[in-house]
Amino acid sequence: MKSRMFSLLSLAACLLVALPASAETPHSTGLGLTLGNPTGATGRTWLSGENSLAYGAGWSITDSSKFQVYADYLWARPAAFEVNSEKFDFFFGGGLGLRSHSGKNDNELVLGPRIPVGVSYEFSHPDLELFAVFALNAGFIPSSDVYVDLNLG
Repeated sequence: MKSRMFSLLSLAACLLVALPASAETPHSTGLGLTLGNPTGATGRTWLSGENSLAYGAGWSITDSSKFQVYADYLWARPAAFEVNSEKFDFFFGGGLGLRSHSGKNDNELVLGPRIPVGVSYEFSHPDLELFAVFALNAGFIPSSDVYVDLNLG
């Protein structure tokens, strides 16, 4: 399991270096790593200056048998607030998550909606975006489960 995780993280790191993208540039895509729950690979494709698709896959930090994939539609508020003259973007959205080893018997594959909310900061040189996101997830199919994702990337 650890070698699979190392391989996934190495691939994601290579993609991050190979495919930089300017945030908020329509039709650009950025790929990278996310740390937290889940820890793994993440991506974001901008559809316009304020709308994007975010997606990712990774393992739980508390139980490596739990794997999760997700896709979200995000609305961004560029330069929503300032800290020491640095501008931060605020984003929120909705999407779907699929998580293994979850649900009523803790061995099901559970599908359901998620609501991510976060902040991001974009560096211009190098072309890099850092973010923090909180996502409330609710699994409904085939049984119910509620969990929270917290990530830095």
